[in-house]
Amino acid sequence: MEERTLNSAGQNRLPLHCNLIGLNDRGMINSKRKDERVYVKGAVRRARGLFHLGFALAWLLCAACVASAQTLDVKIGVVSASPARVHIEGRRQGGATSWSFRNFYGGASGLAERVENFALADEGGAAVAVNKLAPGEFTAAKSATRFSYDLKLDAPAFISDASHVSWLNADRGLLMPADFLPQPLASAKVELDMLAGWSVSTVETKNADGTFDVSDAERAVFAVGRDLRERRWRVGGMTTALVADGDWSFMDEEAAGSADEILKICEAMIGGTARQRALIVLFPLPQSAAGNLWSAETRGSTVVLVSGRVPSKLAAKAQLDGSLTHELFHLWVPNGLMLDGEYDWFYEGFTNYEALRVAMRRGQLTFQDYLNTLGREYDSYRSARGAKEISLPEASQRRWSGSTALVYHKGMLVAFLYDLTLMRETNGRQSLGDVYRELFRRYGKGGERADGNRAVTDALGGMPGARDFVARYVEGTSEIVLEPLIENFGLRVEPGGARTHVGVAASPDRAQRELLRKLGYNESLDAEERKLHERLKKRLPQ
Repeated sequence: MEERTLNSAGQNRLPLHCNLIGLNDRGMINSKRKDERVYVKGAVRRARGLFHLGFALAWLLCAACVASAQTLDVKIGVVSASPARVHIEGRRQGGATSWSFRNFYGGASGLAERVENFALADEGGAAVAVNKLAPGEFTAAKSATRFSYDLKLDAPAFISDASHVSWLNADRGLLMPADFLPQPLASAKVELDMLAGWSVSTVETKNADGTFDVSDAERAVFAVGRDLRERRWRVGGMTTALVADGDWSFMDEEAAGSADEILKICEAMIGGTARQRALIVLFPLPQSAAGNLWSAETRGSTVVLVSGRVPSKLAAKAQLDGSLTHELFHLWVPNGLMLDGEYDWFYEGFTNYEALRVAMRRGQLTFQDYLNTLGREYDSYRSARGAKEISLPEASQRRWSGSTALVYHKGMLVAFLYDLTLMRETNGRQSLGDVYRELFRRYGKGGERADGNRAVTDALGGMPGARDFVARYVEGTSEIVLEPLIENFGLRVEPGGARTHVGVAASPDRAQRELLRKLGYNESLDAEERKLHERLKKRLPQ
């Protein structure tokens, strides 16, 4: 299961990404994601969702008429970086009369409108008449194999799209064949003709003649720029590279060090190498934006992170670590699993929780940060539309029509409660991390493909004492009422305040203390904090 989007052949796919996430000074996700996305509000969001749905249905009806994915031989020439213009020409094996370009990727729309001067020819080079039906949709008078067109690759209008679609500026850019080559895509031989002084970084195989053999063009990423800095190292069986550009408040080796540590934790927890090669791209946002804004996507073997610049090294490093902890996990889940379908609630929501646990292991976050996040996720769940009406799998199906908050916030909240439940049932011997390990064992690369929702719910429900929990809170629509659920773990909801604050119960029993210690609970520190809290309460006016 890799990145997914809605393509012109009617395949329902959604991208892996995190957009415009704010982090606190410890690098913890503040959970300020708006429903759907920050910049789409009210009627505009609903209209876009309906338009996406209508487009998808239309193409589902004619999907049978679309040519099957065929190998492309393509030359991509960068004509100018400012303005961002690219010329593309190539050949499709077998030929076709229907030609399509992707118009949507997740929340990004209008991608096909970047295509200009589209022309076709037959195998002998004779021009073939072309009729434009709609943006990105063309029909040819007869079967054509050769094509050419110009492409506008200006930075996307919305900051949160910067890691998900192709763009160029005067210094650097991202070339993602999935959003600008003719659909449907399979393998491709790609020649890149860059501007003088520019270089390319990618995980794709480079031939002696300088071309690239791309086995899956849907998941290929080419990072390009005039001043790319690349560092390579190995993590277990995976060759890893960091390619960076721009000025940051931290050094490249510090970013690589964080990535190395996170990858090693993920590999040890899940048990196995995610890929043979991985690339981490760290670029500045192509638009002017606040330093604490960033956008990221893990596509195939490539993690793309574009970010604003934070002047403080401490805050910048915390933001980097927070985003990398989540995105690098995606190299294993879902990108390392042979799973299909819309199970974003798990590989986004549950993975947010596992990223939190990784951050705790690295010392980025404390036990109190853990409890604070639990309270925030509960508040976000309660305020999300449809929180009490739809299950997590249903929320994933509706992700782009208003259920994004449930995918992330309810997903993460349920992961909290599941992990605590499993740890209690097994006296701390098993945790949610064991579910990830089991999924990777069953569905790691090389096996047969399976339905993601069924595979994940079976794995979750197969753990000791977890079947009823999964039926109620994952597959079902049971309302989550936090206070009675966390009492069994030695936790409580602190009284007072408009927001939910979670703390340790006054007198947790021995089993509860042992469970909480595995999460970083320190009784001595907790006692000191309680005394301080009581002293502050006495000073407040009654």
